[in-house]
Amino acid sequence: MSNFRFGRNTPKEIDDSITNITPLNTKNSRNSIWRQFEKFCGERKYVFDGNTSTEKLAFILKDWGYNMKKVDGNDYKEAVIKTMWNVTAKQLQELYFNKFGIKFDPFVDLEFKGSRNARDAKRRNLQIQPEKRKTSSSILTLEEYNKILKIYNEDTPDGLQKMFFYVAGLELAWRGCEGVNVTIKHFKEESDNCGLPTGRIEYNCIFSKTAQGGSHKLTDSKWLATNTTDPRICPVRLYKKMLSKRGKHITTDRLFLTPNPAWREPSSVGWFKNSPVGRNEMGKWTRTAAEEIGIDIKKKKISNHSLRSTAVSQLAKAGVGEEQLI
Repeated sequence: MSNFRFGRNTPKEIDDSITNITPLNTKNSRNSIWRQFEKFCGERKYVFDGNTSTEKLAFILKDWGYNMKKVDGNDYKEAVIKTMWNVTAKQLQELYFNKFGIKFDPFVDLEFKGSRNARDAKRRNLQIQPEKRKTSSSILTLEEYNKILKIYNEDTPDGLQKMFFYVAGLELAWRGCEGVNVTIKHFKEESDNCGLPTGRIEYNCIFSKTAQGGSHKLTDSKWLATNTTDPRICPVRLYKKMLSKRGKHITTDRLFLTPNPAWREPSSVGWFKNSPVGRNEMGKWTRTAAEEIGIDIKKKKISNHSLRSTAVSQLAKAGVGEEQLI
């Protein structure tokens, strides 16, 4: 037993841990945006050093917010403008604090109000153009949703995973890409004060979607509850069945795995391979299912995010207030 009550991690170990929680695709995206900002500043001959005033930095972000363009000279979609400006502003803020010890907050400071307004003005102008406007995923009617559930056979690897995905995705109001990152560590069977199972499973993905400014917010837990009315679509039962089909060869903690084509063979290692379902593959699930039940996906935008849109719609119809929905 250690003689120390508290941890002995060094500052470097702590910094490494902070770095490791950032997904690789997020790091790559930030680096890509910063490279584009550097090219923009190079063309404008903007210089970043300890003598550059915050007034000048505000002017640079104002110029960037309204004049950023794609490589081919066309405008980005309006939602991309917001993301790129926010990421750039956060990185610039970190650069000046870490390198020069200069503090400023482009998301709050009055000096940067014009910069934020330029970003928002550009977005409003782009919203007028249908091809540049962000299009929300359409909701599924309950009839359409139930038709999708009937497609799948839970006694097959692919069918079981997709059954749970559609049931849990609606119950937990998953965002479009949330399912692909879900791990078994995000789920925990709930027990009462006596240690007995309550029949609910707690879900907490640790960090919510990145907030404006780049800060992370610890999420509140959500729960999957036992469905006694229709056991076929009980998320608790389906989740436990998925766990029971994870063979001993599975070392990844990702929940959704690649089905094993030879799962029926006596010599098979099990239902699933030791590899997660790919992001692009999972991204097609709801759209493909919608097309299979007869939805015209050219007229109606269907994606995995449609499960979240549907959940919000159903909660609103049930009388849940706007603040609770948000």
